[in-house]
This record gives sequence, C-alpha cells and structure tokens, in this order.
Amino acid sequence: MCLVWCTTKLVLFVFSSCAGRWLAQPITFDVYGSAGLARYYANGCFCWLSYHDDDDAQMLLLLDARRMEFSVVKLPPPPLWQVAIVEAGQGRLGMLTVDLTKRDAQRLLYAVHSQDGNGADQWQSRPVIPLPENYHYCIRGVAGGYLLLIGFPKENRPMVDYFTLDLQTFQVEWFCETGDYPNGHLYADLPPSLSPPTL
Repeated sequence: MCLVWCTTKLVLFVFSSCAGRWLAQPITFDVYGSAGLARYYANGCFCWLSYHDDDDAQMLLLLDARRMEFSVVKLPPPPLWQVAIVEAGQGRLGMLTVDLTKRDAQRLLYAVHSQDGNGADQWQSRPVIPLPENYHYCIRGVAGGYLLLIGFPKENRPMVDYFTLDLQTFQVEWFCETGDYPNGHLYADLPPSLSPPTL
C-alpha cells in the first residue's frame, strides 16, 4: 500500500501481489485537516490521528485492511496529543493517553470505543493506570502486545528510562535505560493479514 495525504484527499494505492501490479483505481477519502504522524494497527485496521484545524476536533481515521474501506471515529475532547490506539477485545478499539490534566500526574487514561443505538461514537473510561513517579512520559508506540513509554526524569539527568505496559494485564515494568533518544519506529511483527503464508 502507498498512502498519499493531499490537501483535501487521502489517496490509497494498492499493489496486488497476486496480479503483480498496482490496482487501477486508487481508493480516495475526503479529509479536512492534517494527519498526525502516529499510526497504529488494531483489529485489522490501520489507524491515523487526524486534526481538524477549524474546530480543534480530532478524528481517528481507520483503513480496514480486509475490505480496503476508510471510516472515521470521533475522539473525545479535549484535544489529545499523547495517544495510542490498541485492541480492546471483542473487536473494539482502546485508546491510551498520557494524563495531562494535572501538572505532575503520572498515569495513563484508558477508554474503550463503542457506538450507541444511533451509531454515535462513545468512549467509556476505564480505571486509570498509575505510572512510576518522578518522570514526564511520552508514548513511543505499540508493538507485540506492549505499549512502550519513554520516561524523562524530572531531576533532568541525561539518561531516559523506558517502560512497558502489558496490554493484557496492564502491568507497567521498567524496560531499560539509555542516553540516546532513538528516532526509529517501534516494530515487533507484521500484522497477521500481511504476514507471509506458512505451512
């Protein structure tokens, strides 16, 4: 897949490995705003955060990799900057955010997406997830069933600590310490639908 974000349209070009060529008709989706750099894969969908400049509304743009269809899920206010989209079980999406409502909060907020009887998006809050104290946190990514967090020590030492959150148990563990802030993308494995066939 090749995804192109234009001023008012998102255009998806799809290469068929069976036919050995690009599909003739790209898939298009009207967008108004800008896409966040963060992208996730959950429940068979690729997900991007979309920011709408005119009303500060945030949307989650979904591409269903099986049906090759776009859809949009409205995110709850206020604007969220540290967001990770995860699988929440039963085909639902979960959203983890660093709590920025309190100056020294060391916790993650967790909400699960559903739709009401009229098809309107709803996010149900779950219990907060406490994080080790004396750090400022940044979500690094999701891979292999874990959320990776960077902890910047409040005492301003040159090292940063990494923590993992097990997405099954919601247990937080210290992972490692490093003096460098890596610029790569977090990677664990290909989504099952994109993995090579096995016997």
